[in-house]
Amino acid sequence: MEEFKELFQDRFESQDELLREYKSFLSVLEQLDQTTVPELSSSQKAKIFKRSWQGRPQESSWILTWLYFFRKPAVAFALGIAIGCIFMSVVTSDRLDLVETASADQLLTVENTRYAQTYKGKIIDEFYPEFENPKIVLEKGEDSAQPQRALYGTLDNGEIYVVWNL
Repeated sequence: MEEFKELFQDRFESQDELLREYKSFLSVLEQLDQTTVPELSSSQKAKIFKRSWQGRPQESSWILTWLYFFRKPAVAFALGIAIGCIFMSVVTSDRLDLVETASADQLLTVENTRYAQTYKGKIIDEFYPEFENPKIVLEKGEDSAQPQRALYGTLDNGEIYVVWNL
């Protein structure tokens, strides 16, 4: 009764009308429960089956062929490797330079003075990327003293000068 009331409450003006309609509904359902359904013959069952089979959408065979082909473990593995390589090349394309030409004098420059050797260039820049204009200075003191190495550079657009003993 609750479900019937929920579904059809707004269609009836009073509770009595709703109750009468519910009782008539129940009597119809009871009659349907008591009726017997005749058995279908084999030919009728076959016709019903044919109609339902023909009514269903057909899948094309080439789709199934491709689907079964890609479900093989070796093919799926190879595709995974290929897609992974393509994805990684796209992601790292701006950072990866495989062929780079450089001359030796551009990579490292050595300046000699009487008491110091100064090393600067691309290699030093790559070793110390946090510093701006880094250079390594090998300072020679007296003949008996060991040479002292120091890293010179700047930070914050040249506002902070850094000296780091190596």
